[in-house]
Parts: sequence; structure tokens; C-alpha cells
Amino acid sequence: MAETLQFAGEFRLDKCELISSSGVSADISKIIAEINIFEDIFSTSLTGSIIISDTNNLVDNMPIIGQEYISLKITTPSMEQDAIDFTENVFCVYEMGGRTPAGTNSEVVELKICSPELLRNERTRISKSYEETADQIVKSIMENEKYINTKKDLYLEPTLGIRKILSPNYHPYKLIQRLTRESMSAKNDSPHYLFFENIRGFHFRSLQSLYEDGVQGEFHFGDKGSDEAYSSSSDSGKLVQAYKRMINFSVPSKNNSLFDIKGGMLGSKLIMHDIYNKKYNTSTFSYFDDHNKHERLEESNAPKYNNVLIDDENTVGNFTDSRIHLHPTSVTTDDRDAQYLRVIDKNTQAAQAEEDRLGIDPDREISTAEEDANKDFMSNRADKWLLQRQQRIHELSSGMTINMSVHGNTTLTAGQVISVSLPVFGVDHENTKISKHQSGLYLINKLRHTFNPPTRTHTVSLQATKDSYPIEFESKASGQEPKPGGKPTVYEL
Repeated sequence: MAETLQFAGEFRLDKCELISSSGVSADISKIIAEINIFEDIFSTSLTGSIIISDTNNLVDNMPIIGQEYISLKITTPSMEQDAIDFTENVFCVYEMGGRTPAGTNSEVVELKICSPELLRNERTRISKSYEETADQIVKSIMENEKYINTKKDLYLEPTLGIRKILSPNYHPYKLIQRLTRESMSAKNDSPHYLFFENIRGFHFRSLQSLYEDGVQGEFHFGDKGSDEAYSSSSDSGKLVQAYKRMINFSVPSKNNSLFDIKGGMLGSKLIMHDIYNKKYNTSTFSYFDDHNKHERLEESNAPKYNNVLIDDENTVGNFTDSRIHLHPTSVTTDDRDAQYLRVIDKNTQAAQAEEDRLGIDPDREISTAEEDANKDFMSNRADKWLLQRQQRIHELSSGMTINMSVHGNTTLTAGQVISVSLPVFGVDHENTKISKHQSGLYLINKLRHTFNPPTRTHTVSLQATKDSYPIEFESKASGQEPKPGGKPTVYEL
């Protein structure tokens, strides 16, 4: 029978077992002071820490040497189907952190943990070629017993085009990160692929795929941020609203225009040099012109900068030379990769001798497959993904960001879309109750689960970002830089 949830943030530690390198195991659930699990959409693996109060000298008796395993299961009461369950796919202890005496008979010990796939990645390398779509190459790497050999769930979004990829002794994750950078969605041509692990498994998918999962949580700060705040007098209603109410929040950054200019978010250029055809092509990205090319969080797709002139003829998105990329390619017809081109020359002696040996008619017409053996291999197509991807990843890494803490439950993970309502501080001129620009949809890009067994409280600290505003800016006057006319005065020294 499912246990009833008593208060917001309650959790149940079903299992926490430390398994030593010698095979000895110990139940440490009674001596845990704190458990932390870290998720990040820009990180390939889960990491974390477990802080224990060691009164049995486990450090020496097991011993703990950084070669142990942690079997862990944590459940939010009444949400058993969404438990954080690492009893079959265990964590690895990769380091014993600080040891602090806590009296004459105990010490506080930190065990740093990570997914075993992270250690396997560092132990193995791939020296082979692949001829498949990017998502199937990732699947092969993750399942291969010689490489990552994961048994966790894989969330893979199909990609466009068969690629011929050579791995020159790369670590598995380095090869996957290269594929992540160059992949485009078979569904909508999105180049915004991510590869990360959260408590549900590994994800190789685009931002748009994450957006399609819909809103996974709603949060507000104080009664002012929600019309439903504590509207129900029932215990279940109060619990629901307690989960929605932020414990605290801060807005660490919002639109650093200098950083955005240098990072190419507002404008950039790609010079793609074709080493096969001995020519080059130029592509540009302009923030306002290309803003709606791929789906964003908000339906309005309102940009985070105002589309007004800052001088006589330019907006902030017109300066495409602010960041320039140079990228090589080799392309034949139909966007194929020319580096695998094979041309059959019937006139060479070797070719004629081989045809005679095989009994091939020397006067036959050469097939398209013989002339172009690479017909199924897609080129890297940097002009279709590089600038768009660079802009969006920069925007999510350093754009409109909010840090907040909420009562935890085991359904929250990195990569989810959440709805945030922030109050108006000061005079509410329009009587909106919530900030019309800072509120809206956010993507969780970093998340930390903190479990405190002594108090049975689970807290989630998260960082979320947004790539668009709920409403567009209004232009009430000229946005041009105020400056005097004429020329500067020059003083000859």
C-alpha cells in the first residue's frame, strides 16, 4: 500500500548500501547526513556526494578507497512509480572527499559519486569508422560492451542523413559530443542537439524535443505570484500549493549584451571552405531575421532584445562580423560528402586487368554507384547547423537565468520545461500581479537534489533559462544611441 505524503519535500530512503571493492557491503542509510545528486543538460553524466557520520571506522574496515559502489533508492511517498532508483544501475564512488572529526568516536566523511558510465568513458577509446545516422551511432556506442555498455534507458531522437564518421582513438563521449554538435533532427531540421544524463537515463535529443514534452512543473514566489495560492483549505490542496511555492529565488543574470555580441548570439558569420570544389561560401546569422527559424519555449517567440534601430540603419542583430567562424567541408552534388568519392578509371592497366579477371565487359557503362561510392554519405553541412546551434546554446548558457529552491520530489529532472510566475516588486502600474517579462516558461538546465535523512526533507535547487519572452517589447520612442552631431574635436599633442 502506497504511503501517504505528510508534508511537501518529504522523501523515503528505501535503500543506501555501500559495496566495497572486496565484495563486502554495508547498509549506511542510518548514518547518512546528506545526499546530493547533480544533473546538467550540458553534462554527460550524473555526479553527486553522500556525507556520512562514520562511527564504525568504515574507512579502514571496508576499506573505502574510491573503488566502491552505492546502491541507492529514494522515493517520494505516493509517487513510487517515479522513484530515483539506482539499485540495479549503481553509482560509483570515485573519491573519498574530506574527513572531519566529529568527536572522539566519529568523523564526517564525504563520498563523491558518479555514474559508472563516466569512468568507463575515461577507460576506453574508439578506433573505428561508423556508417550510420548519428542517433544510431550513439546507440551503438552506448550499448557496446567494449565501450559504455550502459543498461539505462536511452532517449534518442532520429537524425538526418547517413554519416561516415571516423573515430581516431577518441573517448566515447568525445565522439558523441562531436555527433551532438553536427546532428540535425529528421523531424524538423533542428541543429540544437544535446547529450546528457538525468535520473531517468541518457538523452540524445534536440531542444525542440524537450519542449514537446510540455510543462512539467509550475512555480510561484508567494501568494502574489499565483491566483490559486492556498485557495484550497484541504490538506491535499495545501500540499499541492506548497510544492508550487518557491522557497527562495534569485536572478543572477539577464541579457549581457557585451557577452552576447562576442559570443555571436546577436550576429555571426560562417565562411565554409570547400576543399573538394576549391571554393568557399559565406553564411550569416542575424538575431531578429533568424529568431523564429526553430521552435522556442514561448508561443509568442518574442525576442529578448528590442528590434529597434540603434543608429541610422542598424539594429543590434545587423553586425554579423562580430563573430566569424571558418569551417572546412567537401561537398559533391546533392549535399554528399566528397571525401569518400571513388572514381573508376577504365583506362588504367590495373583496372583493365581486374575487369578481365572478374569477367566484366570493358565496354559497359559505369554505374552511378561506381562513379560515386559515397552517394549515401551526408556531408557535415556546417552552414545548416553551426551558426544556429552556436546562437541557441549560448542563449541557454548565459541568457535570462533564474536560480531557485523548491520542495523536492522525484519527478523533477534536468531538461524539463517549467512555468514560473514572479511577482512585481514595487508599484504594479498595470495591475498584472506578475512580472510580464520575467515570468513564463523556462528550461531546467542544472538541478541539484539534496536529501536530508535526519529531517526527511528533500530540496531541489535548480537553474533554469529561457530563450524568448512571453510578450514583445513596445517601442515608445527612438532606440538610437544619444550622441551629439558633428565630428569629435582632435587635439594635436
